[in-house]
Amino acid sequence: MKLPSSQNNPNEHNSEGAPAKAGRFYYGWVIAISMAVIGGWTLSMGVANFGFFINPMREELDFDRSVFGWASSARTVGAAVGGILIGRLIDQHGPRVLLAVFGGIGAASIALISMISHEWHLIAIYGIVGMLGMQGGANIYTGSVVAKWFVVKRTKAMSVMYLGLPMVLIFAFPLTQFLIDEFGWRTAWLVIGLAGVGLIVPISLFLLRRQPEDMGLQVDGLFFDSTSSQNENNVNAVERSWTRAEALRSGTFWRLTLAFGLHMAGQQSVSLYRWAHYADQGVDPTVISYAASMEGVSSIIAVFTLGFLVYRFRLQGLASIGFILMIASHSLTIVASTGIEVTIATILFGLAVTYLVMVQSLIYPAFFGRAHIGAIRGVSLSVSMGLGAASAPLTGYVADSIGTFAPVWWVAVSLLAVSAFVIGRTKPPGT
Repeated sequence: MKLPSSQNNPNEHNSEGAPAKAGRFYYGWVIAISMAVIGGWTLSMGVANFGFFINPMREELDFDRSVFGWASSARTVGAAVGGILIGRLIDQHGPRVLLAVFGGIGAASIALISMISHEWHLIAIYGIVGMLGMQGGANIYTGSVVAKWFVVKRTKAMSVMYLGLPMVLIFAFPLTQFLIDEFGWRTAWLVIGLAGVGLIVPISLFLLRRQPEDMGLQVDGLFFDSTSSQNENNVNAVERSWTRAEALRSGTFWRLTLAFGLHMAGQQSVSLYRWAHYADQGVDPTVISYAASMEGVSSIIAVFTLGFLVYRFRLQGLASIGFILMIASHSLTIVASTGIEVTIATILFGLAVTYLVMVQSLIYPAFFGRAHIGAIRGVSLSVSMGLGAASAPLTGYVADSIGTFAPVWWVAVSLLAVSAFVIGRTKPPGT
């Protein structure tokens, strides 16, 4: 499905045929930038950089690899359980107070990892953080909220938001390794968590709002002289908004959810342990941290290229490209043993994961509209995360048993191939 073009956007005129008036500055861009910062730092709170902590924590606490897998799964399962409720709360009340409270508690919980001494401490904290919706950059808050402020300009807005994720990671990866090397893993957790509190809470309280109508605005920065109900008719002319119940009765919803769920299972199996795997292969940790920063650079490239391609190709086709890039990244990760190979694998991963998270944030509102997108995405993320929850601890158990990640990672590659096939055959609902 291609996104609508602004050239035939019926939202450019009011219901009486009079031109709609565009403001000089649209507050939706504040929302997109705010979510970029929040999403980027959430991704840096023990998600993308979690693997950096595995070896130093194992050395001090004598944890098995599977413990970190269980912690990752606890975060995923927690997000799956909490996502359904959080999605509905976002639709009804917006993210302002919700994200300030849940995000603040989640970040403070990350800081508490600095004090753990037992395996269950790590697993419990990660489960709590997940239930609060702090799963990563593509969490229930970011894409769902931005989608409510844009229709025709949604791709540009999502691009702005997703630029924040790699820009933060460019600095977060080497910062994490620096903190671990210079001050220890406990201080690193403390600094990362407290920084999250200092970013998420004030940004949420002072800058976030539920939707443009609450501020007397219309989607995409248009102002209308007509009534609220007439404004809604104009929006519906651009996209139909499905209710959650209607979406759940659609085969399209379940095909999308299956494809991204299998992808999550395949990705989590590799992304958690890849940094420790590279170190086990003899690659210097500092080299790994700087190679990891290239993931941010490649993600920025992916944002710009996807912003160009999304108006020319179907979103399903772009998702298939993302799956293929992820397959290439995982395959190289399995055999990588030099800094160059690690860098190439990381670049491919950055391209792939950015394509996939952006397409997810675009394809659900493009297919099902913006009015109930929080509730719809809450269900889809919960199911997808449920499918992916078992992969991380299973990978840890296999590696502890036979000394290699390869068997499970080749299965992950196969799951990504199935995802590419399923998404490629998915059609918009009602067609």
